[in-house]
Amino acid sequence: MKKVFFFLGILLLSVSAVKADWTPYQTGVPYSLFAVDFYKLRISSGGNELLGLAVGQGGTVLRTTDAGDEWTLVYQNINIWLNDVKWATETVAYAAGMGGVIIKTVDAGITWSVIRPYDTPLHTFRGIGVNQDYDYNFVTFVGYAGTYFETHDAGATFTERPEVTPWTMHSIDFSYVSATNELRGIIAGTDGYIWNTSNHGLNWVVRPEMRNSGVYDYLNDVIFFTDVAAWIVGNNGRMLYTTNWGRTWTVQPSPTTQHLRSIDINFGAAPAQYNVTTCGDNGTIYTSTAGGGSWVNNSPVGETRHFYGVCLNGPHKGTVVGEIGTGVGNTGMMYNIFDNGTVGIGQIGTTVPQKFSLNQNFPNPFNPTTKISFAMAKAGPVMLTVFDMTGKEVATLVNTTLSAGNFEYTFDGSRLSSGVYFYRIITNDFVDTKKMSLLK
Repeated sequence: MKKVFFFLGILLLSVSAVKADWTPYQTGVPYSLFAVDFYKLRISSGGNELLGLAVGQGGTVLRTTDAGDEWTLVYQNINIWLNDVKWATETVAYAAGMGGVIIKTVDAGITWSVIRPYDTPLHTFRGIGVNQDYDYNFVTFVGYAGTYFETHDAGATFTERPEVTPWTMHSIDFSYVSATNELRGIIAGTDGYIWNTSNHGLNWVVRPEMRNSGVYDYLNDVIFFTDVAAWIVGNNGRMLYTTNWGRTWTVQPSPTTQHLRSIDINFGAAPAQYNVTTCGDNGTIYTSTAGGGSWVNNSPVGETRHFYGVCLNGPHKGTVVGEIGTGVGNTGMMYNIFDNGTVGIGQIGTTVPQKFSLNQNFPNPFNPTTKISFAMAKAGPVMLTVFDMTGKEVATLVNTTLSAGNFEYTFDGSRLSSGVYFYRIITNDFVDTKKMSLLK
């Protein structure tokens, strides 16, 4: 089994641009990657934000157990493409793609088996739908030219549903309303087609409103935002929003005209606090920290390759995957971030301090996040780093030029072990170190 190692580089944060940079990683696999998923309960609390899978060309499956710092190649079949991957439980996941192939893991992604073999190119899958709150044994697979298969017994048997539609379907997502035992679903498809269901897929209703209003873009990804609200993104920067689980849709202002391929949400305390990230062609990444009300451009500078999949796996983490480079030796594209496309550092107030200072983190001890604040008496370069007891650097939090002012950084220690750590600030005029304790 091939091990593919990644090393966390310096995370450059720009307050003036109000964004944080995504850090590129070499996958070591010479294939494009089309989808990424971390195990998380999307509406409920819980999950394992460290456990992730990415899939793509060559039947490639990559696995991480540390939120994306290190990935392992766990499966390959060079004769097929895998277009989507979804966790059903913390040990069970499915990947599907070319020719109707479906593979499954029951040991958290370590080993995989084919549960539906290749049959015809007409059965190529594009999206997988599963809802852990409803029934993780019920999984739906949608794709090319009306391809719709479902299983109610975790892949032991499959039922084809050709009556749903003759059109290509790109993505599917479900939300579960426990009070009424209602599983709602939305499918996003080709040429502006949208379908929805309120009875766990027994009946799907085509929603022609967008086509009637002139929306004929490919709709590439759908995700529920709440029990009733959902986003769809598509070609030409298309963004659609519903507040009644897909019965009607409104066109949302888009920050880009690039084709958008994927969208994901990190669920916060309230919908207005949710982080939403979308990605697409020519290195496009946009993030909203207001539930989609406004968008910040997080596109990596100089990146022209296409992003195909995004997953936000915690309050300060995210991964996007994409196409292979064109040069000799290029590998499948992956970018990771540990601030979810949002700022990790923010300025506090407008008062200019009289002197430099580094304050004690709060809370302390902490688990897993804490705030580190400091004061800059004048503008200049600043580096804020974290070290363990042996003096080994474990995180670079800030490495940029800041204006004069008071600043605060939210540090996430979920990837670290319990123990004592030190954080150090270095500027042209000031150096200081303080101690903090992580208790898990």
